[in-house]
Amino acid sequence: MVIISNGERANSKLCIISAWLHDISLKEERELIKESIEDNHGIESSEMSRDFLVSLNLTLSEINEICDAINCHCFPNIQSTLTSKILWDSDKLNVFSREMEDDYLSNWTIRLGSMEKAKEQLTKERENYMKHFNTITAKNIARKLLTN
Repeated sequence: MVIISNGERANSKLCIISAWLHDISLKEERELIKESIEDNHGIESSEMSRDFLVSLNLTLSEINEICDAINCHCFPNIQSTLTSKILWDSDKLNVFSREMEDDYLSNWTIRLGSMEKAKEQLTKERENYMKHFNTITAKNIARKLLTN
């Protein structure tokens, strides 16, 4: 998050706060529920965060920018601010992490029934995210993670 926000010359404070709060409404059982743009954990996390953000004495503009980023971090191509674009990119970069690869493959193997299908799914997911990254910094990080 910080590397992307610095690389994109964004407000790191807003990006970091949005990263801390973006999944606070996520529940384990929710993982299996199909989310939509109108009904997803980002919207719930944003609503849950607002009172806390007020307690931090942030400006209304800062609160709105953080909530907007949290609100739209679940789906590509709906981010309108630099903070929201960076949050989406940062959230999706974990799919490129070698440390997380075994977890993803295990999860997809259970869902799809074979390691071969799981590897195909992970490749598709990575290709999809690469197409939808909002920032050059995130694309460069993803490329570097894939070559390591």
